[in-house]
Amino acid sequence: MNASIFAQLVVLGMIWGASFMFQRITVPLIGAGMTGAGRMIFAALTLLGVLALLRKPLQWRARWRDYLVVGFIVMGLPLCCFALAARSLPAGYLAVLNATVPLFAVLIGWARGTQPSLSKLAGVVVGVLGVATLAKFGHLEMSLATAIGFAAALFASFLYAVGAIMAKQRYGDADPLVITAGNLIGGSLPLVPLALATAPAALPPLNVGLALVALGILCTGIAYALYFRILRAAGVERAVTVTFLVPLFALIWAALFLGEPITWAALAGCALVLFAVALIFEKVPGIKPKAPLAAIKQA
Repeated sequence: MNASIFAQLVVLGMIWGASFMFQRITVPLIGAGMTGAGRMIFAALTLLGVLALLRKPLQWRARWRDYLVVGFIVMGLPLCCFALAARSLPAGYLAVLNATVPLFAVLIGWARGTQPSLSKLAGVVVGVLGVATLAKFGHLEMSLATAIGFAAALFASFLYAVGAIMAKQRYGDADPLVITAGNLIGGSLPLVPLALATAPAALPPLNVGLALVALGILCTGIAYALYFRILRAAGVERAVTVTFLVPLFALIWAALFLGEPITWAALAGCALVLFAVALIFEKVPGIKPKAPLAAIKQA
């Protein structure tokens, strides 16, 4: 990995890590619905601008049904779930729970008949331990609100994994930048009534409005454009390593700007989840990546 790609990955990790901090700013004053819908609308407008500059068609007439369905499942509903979780969970927790997407991908693949390797199966177990460490030993007291927060964030991660499968089935080898823009537009449409119904009676403070704009334009629109740039230049295997950076930066930003404590439990839970992701990506030395569970049982 050359220095340019590494620098871009670090920048992307910093941007996506900041998204959880911004949600902690917006949700208490404008609500989860407005945060999720506003973020998607600003992001969609950003990517539409990118497509216009690149002269790429959106293909709305041919794909609008897919954009509506997949966009709502892949982006609209998960973003609202994370916004809901931001009511009660610190930004660092949200980022760590977001990193469990590969765990759900393994479980869904297993349910669909794909035999997991030993490394991937171990990753699921370690990931569960990481989430349990956050819930059991973190600085938060478990209550109905925090339980709902954990459930909402994990459900969002599950939807991301489901959405990846749906996108692969429906879009095939289509341009991912075009598909992302279409999904953002389609996924935001069902959220408009929710946003209007939950909109605050008065205009929010300037910092809240700026945080929402940053969520949409920077943390979603520009971040996706940067991600696809890295994807083209470095390939999937290197691009997904940003997963390891996002929780770390989320913890740092939340500590610096929101005063959220970085406890040993938070660090331990984060380390376990990131180790689980490394196992699932089969990047841990000494573990045979292709050893399936069936072969282990026969040994």
